[in-house]
Amino acid sequence: MTFRPELLGGCEAAKIAPLVVPYLQGRCLDIGSGPGKVWPKLIGIDTETEHGRPVTDMCMDGTDLSMFGDETMDGVFSSFLLHQIPVEKVPAVLAEWARVLKVGGHLVLYLPLEVPPLDSEDGDPLQKWMVEPANVQTMIGETPAGWTILEDEQRLAGDEYGWLFVARKEAPGVWEMKLWQRNPDSKKRALVVRYGAIGDAIVAASIFPGLRQQGYHVTVNCKTATQDVLRHDPHVDEWLIQDTDFVPNNMLGPYWRALGERYDQIINLSESVEGLLLTLPGRLNHAYSDTARRALYSHVNYLEHTHNIAGVPHKFAAKFYPTPHETEKALWDRRRMNGPVVVWVVNGSSAHKVWPWIQVVCAWLIERTTAHVVLFADGGVGKQLQDGILACLERDGCDMRRIHGIAGKWDIRRSLAFAHVADCVVGAETGPMNGVGMAPVPKVVYLSHSSPDNLTKHWVNTIALTPNAERAPCYPCHRLHMTWEFCHQDQATGAALCASSIAPEEVFRAISLVVRAKQAA
Repeated sequence: MTFRPELLGGCEAAKIAPLVVPYLQGRCLDIGSGPGKVWPKLIGIDTETEHGRPVTDMCMDGTDLSMFGDETMDGVFSSFLLHQIPVEKVPAVLAEWARVLKVGGHLVLYLPLEVPPLDSEDGDPLQKWMVEPANVQTMIGETPAGWTILEDEQRLAGDEYGWLFVARKEAPGVWEMKLWQRNPDSKKRALVVRYGAIGDAIVAASIFPGLRQQGYHVTVNCKTATQDVLRHDPHVDEWLIQDTDFVPNNMLGPYWRALGERYDQIINLSESVEGLLLTLPGRLNHAYSDTARRALYSHVNYLEHTHNIAGVPHKFAAKFYPTPHETEKALWDRRRMNGPVVVWVVNGSSAHKVWPWIQVVCAWLIERTTAHVVLFADGGVGKQLQDGILACLERDGCDMRRIHGIAGKWDIRRSLAFAHVADCVVGAETGPMNGVGMAPVPKVVYLSHSSPDNLTKHWVNTIALTPNAERAPCYPCHRLHMTWEFCHQDQATGAALCASSIAPEEVFRAISLVVRAKQAA
């Protein structure tokens, strides 16, 4: 573009904010932020005050970061500041910024290009020197650190007149170029957006092979917990990671639109199931009658729906990929248990996914079969439920050598890998059950707000148990429940009415079919 004086003083950082998100995760500084940080979670540094008060988090000189220790930051960001520092001081400032960066952390700079000469009336009165990318890179290369260059882009379209530079700190002596490419290997780029938990991650994974077959380079935009589940999926080429709420909800729309410049297709799966097919309080479809919600949603399969959004064929591949080491470890854990192994997923993301008779059926399995039972739960509420179940079983004299609680001991990948080598996996319609849905391991799932068509239509080797229609006429409600306000609670058990209506005998009979077949073999 042609520089115009009226552009001076604008929020330049906002122009490249969406592009720098993956480089500013963790503990990061925004040096010279003024009153508007590039993203809220960064630590803003500026000397500016207003009415005697700092305009950002810390009122200090960004050229001296001595209050921060060596290698304590995951990122250092600065927009339209470095050119205001005398050029002879810039190498020392860059060395200081590099000092506080961890190895693996990112230095992110946005600086002005093609601006009027220093003595021009139309120029920036604060500018001390004319930015030339090659000179800045030379100064960065002279710092004690090593670097891998990830972004080196002159952005001169529209209202931009800047240069975006991103480098990852490495061990001293390293200088590499691994620049982001618009079309790597001449492939189209697809961005899949999914910030959900285990089940959401696995359902999203079903579309990755289809996108690859269509010739796309696949990038997944997700949070760290989602990446943990999908980390070794061979159909993912690149990750765009952001911490939970790093981009505020009210900024997500503009953020996704801005990313459009870098991708040929954006497949946004946010609220594609939750919010749409499983309704949220306050939304119009949440207030539909039970009859209307069932007519609209009961026969919409979550996997089919996800493939339709992505525009890929219905070749379902919702799969968790353990590494060879994780599988070997799972088999070793499995061999330590002499007999059939039942993995029981104790809880899900909300209260209605807790089945109130787990301890009853566990006791029957220990008394009437040779099975071991492994309780699979998250490390928070799930662990509390697990520990309560273990206490009940011990109190009742159960053989605790065959009951194993792994919540708080095993991470999600170890737990999911183990579930794949078990003899039976049992649980509600929750993430770990999605994780084994397409795997050959036998499964028993008890449903709550979804129908079999919604969830298990394409699962293999699965027994789907539905609530008793007379005891739970609300099933299936197709609603998400974070509280009991819209969920019917069974007063006798304290659990959801739908969960309580599935009898212990029914679940035990389903599990027994698998366990006894294993014992007979």
